[in-house]
Amino acid sequence: MTEEKFWEIIEKSWQDSPELKKQRDEANNDENSLEQLSYQLEEDITENYIKRLSKLKKKELTEFIHILEERMYHIDRKEIHTYTDGSDDGFLYCRCFILGMGKSYYELIDKTPSKAKFDLEAEGFGFSAYQVYEELFNEEFDRYSKHSMESCSNSEGWIE
Repeated sequence: MTEEKFWEIIEKSWQDSPELKKQRDEANNDENSLEQLSYQLEEDITENYIKRLSKLKKKELTEFIHILEERMYHIDRKEIHTYTDGSDDGFLYCRCFILGMGKSYYELIDKTPSKAKFDLEAEGFGFSAYQVYEELFNEEFDRYSKHSMESCSNSEGWIE
């Protein structure tokens, strides 16, 4: 599993719902549009995503989750939290939204944290890969984790 393939799985999950993909592509970081998309991301897109993840072999899904954890860890930064706000869990769910919106949005927020919006969340999207792993392989993934997704776990991202 490469990072390119990782992002492709997320992007194809949007392509499975062409109208929603169009809305996402036209949102232009508009807060109202993104808020509506957060509900769709939690439902329709996550459903598409689960279907795609369910087709992966154990090694591929393990590698996918490692990339997911690393990307979530990477944006676990105070400068992003400043714009999304939220409790530790709230910030975690906001980072799930940022990731679930796809590579372009993720990179936008990574490079320009001030573009992040307050309280847009996608908790279900963020944890679906773990649920798929557990359902497919009858074991929890946590012992294989390489990076914590929990808020404030990236100590370098929270240096004053």
